[in-house]
Amino acid sequence: MPQIHRTATVDEQAQLADDVVVGPQCVIEGPVTIGPGTKLIAQVYLKGPLTLGENNTLYPFATIGLEPQDWKADPDKPGRGTAIGSGNMIREGVSIHRSSRDERPTTLGDRNYLMAYSHVAHDCVVGSDCMFANSALLGGHCEVGDRVILGGNCGVQQFCRMGRLSMLGGCEGITADLPPFCMIHHTKQVSALNLIGLRRAGLRKHIGALREAFNLYYRRGIPGTKALDMIDDQIDDELVTEFTAFIRASERGVTGYGESFKHRPWLKPEFYQQGNSEG
Repeated sequence: MPQIHRTATVDEQAQLADDVVVGPQCVIEGPVTIGPGTKLIAQVYLKGPLTLGENNTLYPFATIGLEPQDWKADPDKPGRGTAIGSGNMIREGVSIHRSSRDERPTTLGDRNYLMAYSHVAHDCVVGSDCMFANSALLGGHCEVGDRVILGGNCGVQQFCRMGRLSMLGGCEGITADLPPFCMIHHTKQVSALNLIGLRRAGLRKHIGALREAFNLYYRRGIPGTKALDMIDDQIDDELVTEFTAFIRASERGVTGYGESFKHRPWLKPEFYQQGNSEG
């Protein structure tokens, strides 16, 4: 039987695995399904329709599945609700709002680490193995790939996409898509490849090809479509194909390039010349 604290409130519609722990003053409202090994430490508020997978840990004041912060959304229509995967760490004050539409739930994948007071708005889709630092914010309808890092107090505007292994530095914000494997810091523009993230992901062998593609698209002054065609013709690499496919699919346009040598002197142009070491 689930371990439910006497001060917790659990709706009769909820379905809890036998080893779920529900701590003091938690509230589970409506059709909520919680998988094995999940722990609600205390004062967590869950509202269905909501599914939580296995081995998630939710800290005090986390709220998942509440109504969207959208004037157009009908609070009495839950839409597709919220879907959370497995192995996620959801820290104090995190908020994840349910979908405002019927097409798909607001979705969080597996093994993500959401630090205190980070926010995932309605209709977002977040992949797996991501890290959101304190107070990182996603606007509605954003799409975030796997292994993405959001720095503290950063913001992503509604409908933006962040590609796999991209990184947004602390206190920065984007209003256009951020391609996979790229990072933004200081300039609010793409400044470099996310080399550390690529190495940690075991993708070192692709760095040379990605550098060449990055150089063609961002640093040569070649019109975007022509640059993408050149990349597709000249570079045979699966991660480069992912990079160009992401850009071609962008509806908002992608974030522009801005050199940041003042703050990062090791990112001078010669660093991106073909054949350089990986650093």
